[in-house]
Amino acid sequence: MGKLDIAKGQFLHRKGDEVKDIAIVLKGSFTLTASDDITLTAGNGAIIGAFYSSGSAYHYDYRAEEDCTLFVYDYADEDDLATAISATPAIAPVMASSSIALLNNMVNVLDNLYEKALHLCDSLKSDYNDYKKVCTTLMIPPQHFDHVNQLQAPDKPAMLTGWQAALCRTCHEKNDLLRKECYPADINFCIGAVMLCSTLAQQIHPQLDFITAFIQNTLAAANDFTSEYRTQKSKLDEAHRQEALKAGSGNIPKITNALHTILAFAGIGRDIGDALEKDIRLFMKAPDKTEKSTEMRRLRTDINKNFFTIYEAAFFQSLNTESIPPEVRMFFLFGFIDEELAGEENTAALYHHAVLWEDDPQGMVLPVYEWLKKIYRSEVPPSKDEFDNDWPDHLKEEVRQGNLKQAEADAMLKDTAAMARFELHNMVANANKMTYGSIFSYVPAFYAQALSRPLDTCLSTAAKVTHALNHIRAIDYSCFYRPAYATYPELKINRFDYNKEILPYIILMPNYGSRGLMWQEIEGRVRTTPSHMVLSIYHSEDLETTLIKMCAQFRWEMCKRIQGVHYSDVTEPSLTAEYCNYLQFYKKNSTLSADMKEKVKSALKRYGNSYSKVFAAEYEQFVKNESEGLPRLNKVAREILFKYCTFGRDYRDALSINPQYKPLIDRWNITHDDKVRTFELFTRRILGQIADLPEEMKVEEEYLKL
Repeated sequence: MGKLDIAKGQFLHRKGDEVKDIAIVLKGSFTLTASDDITLTAGNGAIIGAFYSSGSAYHYDYRAEEDCTLFVYDYADEDDLATAISATPAIAPVMASSSIALLNNMVNVLDNLYEKALHLCDSLKSDYNDYKKVCTTLMIPPQHFDHVNQLQAPDKPAMLTGWQAALCRTCHEKNDLLRKECYPADINFCIGAVMLCSTLAQQIHPQLDFITAFIQNTLAAANDFTSEYRTQKSKLDEAHRQEALKAGSGNIPKITNALHTILAFAGIGRDIGDALEKDIRLFMKAPDKTEKSTEMRRLRTDINKNFFTIYEAAFFQSLNTESIPPEVRMFFLFGFIDEELAGEENTAALYHHAVLWEDDPQGMVLPVYEWLKKIYRSEVPPSKDEFDNDWPDHLKEEVRQGNLKQAEADAMLKDTAAMARFELHNMVANANKMTYGSIFSYVPAFYAQALSRPLDTCLSTAAKVTHALNHIRAIDYSCFYRPAYATYPELKINRFDYNKEILPYIILMPNYGSRGLMWQEIEGRVRTTPSHMVLSIYHSEDLETTLIKMCAQFRWEMCKRIQGVHYSDVTEPSLTAEYCNYLQFYKKNSTLSADMKEKVKSALKRYGNSYSKVFAAEYEQFVKNESEGLPRLNKVAREILFKYCTFGRDYRDALSINPQYKPLIDRWNITHDDKVRTFELFTRRILGQIADLPEEMKVEEEYLKL
């Protein structure tokens, strides 16, 4: 039939395709894959199709590992195979050697699978005996799994007990001698070797199928037992760890088989569990886990997909469980999934951090797991999607696109399980990738090679985050205050405007990352609702610096939200309007020197002409340096920031003698004193009518004292 070129990565045949021809590999190599356990290699000289009878079906996928060249012949019977070998006498010895090498590979795979089947049977029986001991220690009655106890190992395949395997291995070991003395002597030796390999390979195929099916069926039948055993074993191991902790012993039992414990707890199907386990093993073997090759991108994508599928199943399972295994808690909090992937030392650190984790008393700084529980309990709404749609708008869009029927959307509107599921696969999955730091090498599973700092130094506890945020609030005291209003018909007051502080929810992503971001400035359309901010639970950068950047994002977006379409209209003064005006017309600003104008130009170029990014960078300098009296900004930027992001009282008092800030503070004090006097006159009139001020007025009174 002629020559055929196959590019790297393409498939020559798929499993189940009909055998119609034979193809001699002249250049390159193919990987033959039937399942996770069966992988073979066919190199130069291999005759693809020779190990089957014409008209039968291929047992493997044949994928080119490199650019390959083949010569293809029609194949109706074994005479065609002999003719093809005779037609190419120069490479006939190579074809004979390649056939024996491939057959020997098949024999070794069969032997390995048989040993795996024996080990599986022994392991399950051993685990069953251990399970009964574990239940006795825990003082609970063990469940009966007779099919495990009565499990019989398969008979050894006939191919491995007869002369065939020995002959195959001997020919492979004596290949150099055969290539030198036998095959060149007569072409019929080559034909005979290939024909014998073909006959034996066709005997091996059903034996491989039998052993593979035995392993798969045994695993499926024992799945319930395995889940039960892992669950009870995890409880006993945790009891031992707690005893060691209470005794002050450093010899805390190690965590083992964490992935199996997590999968057992989640109750996920074997297809997903096995796929994730396989991908995790491949990921562990990868020398460069951040490699941007097609194979590594696919591997990371598959891990990401299955990771969150298992996270969802485990989350809903945990809602109906009083005791959560520590491995699962580490999975929820930190993305931990395998002790070997994380490393022994890191696994021990993760365990301590999970056991000793303290929730925020105010409930504003919380891990993803606790956040999802709040959504499930209807305490908070889910976050907006990437198109800025809240939950009701998202459902409307799904109906509009035909992904949901109206009746389904109506039922889901109040379905908190659907809300939690949406939050996990929408905000959490995306924010986890964004906070990780590098979206191109992102993988949600915790692994040791990603670390750049000791875990103890970068854990973002609720106390640490709250302390850092409070320090920022002390500097920029009005950061989270929003304009609000109240009405008092009994006092004949139609509208009372006041400032209300709404602290953000800071959601800790289960990863080791370097970024934080503000996901949304309000919930839905109500301006007096908390913003949603996200941060890595293990944060490799300076925590306070990251929070300052998040506050800058919030400042900018909240001002845009309040001002609407006028956010850049300087005739309606606001933070964004004045900053946009300053950056847009800095060249005409006589207040700025030529040197300062050049710095503004460089900043705009560095941040892609993004006004919000320039503002965030200058806000960071304002909070970190200018608040300490260290000038870093030009006069125009300083005046705008001080006007709208005024320092707290302690910082104003400290800077009141600073010549750069004294005029700004004096001007601010005059305006502020007028507001205080007006408010005092107003409240006196109110107190003349009622005994105590309404709550909103007390809030404004406290705000004016800051």
